[in-house]
Amino acid sequence: MTTHLTKNTPLVAAKNVIKKFGDLQVLHGVDLDIDRGEVVCIIGPSGSGKSTLLRSLAFLDHYDGGSVFINGKLLGYREQGGRRLPASSSEIAAVRQPIGMVFQHFNLWPHMTAVENVGAALKTVLGFDRAEARNRALEALRKVGMDHKADSFPSMLSGGQKQRVGIARALAMRPQVIFFDEPTSALDPQLVGEVLETMKQLASEGMTMVIVTHEMGFAAKVASRVIFMDAGAIVEQGQPSELFGQPKSDRLKSFLASWQERQI
Repeated sequence: MTTHLTKNTPLVAAKNVIKKFGDLQVLHGVDLDIDRGEVVCIIGPSGSGKSTLLRSLAFLDHYDGGSVFINGKLLGYREQGGRRLPASSSEIAAVRQPIGMVFQHFNLWPHMTAVENVGAALKTVLGFDRAEARNRALEALRKVGMDHKADSFPSMLSGGQKQRVGIARALAMRPQVIFFDEPTSALDPQLVGEVLETMKQLASEGMTMVIVTHEMGFAAKVASRVIFMDAGAIVEQGQPSELFGQPKSDRLKSFLASWQERQI
C-alpha cells in the first residue's frame, strides 16, 4: 500500500509498528505521524523502545508488523499481488533518501578527515565529484561551526566536535528530516552544550527533527511535541508544557520524579 502524496501527508508515518528480537517484542503497535517542521523529542526510561522505534522508522532495523511511510511511500517492503514482499536495497534507499541520521557514537571513519567524512556519501550516493563533494561538505561544516576543523582527523577532535561533524554529514545530504539517536549520551557533560546549541539552531531554521534524548531541559525548550514511551508503546504525547507540567499517566509522573531526583 502506497498513499497519494498531498500537502497533508505526514513526512513520516508509523502505523501499528511491531518489532521483535527473537521471542522478545520490543515495539507494541506504535502509531506516530511526524509533520514537516516539527521537532519531536522521544523520552522514556532505558529499554522503553525509543531507539528501536527510531531505527525502525529509518529501516535500519526491519520492523515485523505494521507499516512505515516516508512521504506516503512504504518503507522496507512492497506490495505485489496482495502480498507484502521485502523491498530491494535500491528501493529502500530511494524511499529512505529524505532521512538524515545522527548516531550516538558518531560513526566517523577514523582514516578520513572531517570534510572527507562529510563528503563521502555525496560521492558514493549522489555521484558528486571530489571538488563538488568538498564544497558542499565545507558548507555543512560551516553551518555547525566546524569548518575550521575540516582537515582534522577524528582522533584530533573532542566528542562534541565529532558529533557536530556527524550532524554536518547528515545536513550535507540535504534531508527533509533528521533522526537523532541520543546524540549527547556518549559525551562528557561539558561537551553536551555545544551539540545542543547546534540542534537548537537547526530547529529555529525549521528543520524537521525526531530526537531520542535524555536531555529533558532541551526537550522542554526546543520540542514542538514530546512523546513519552514505556514498555514499547507511546504512553503520552503533547506539547512540552503539557507533558512536563501536567503529566496524566502514573508512568510519566514516576519517570519525571525519578529524573528530578537525579538532578539534585
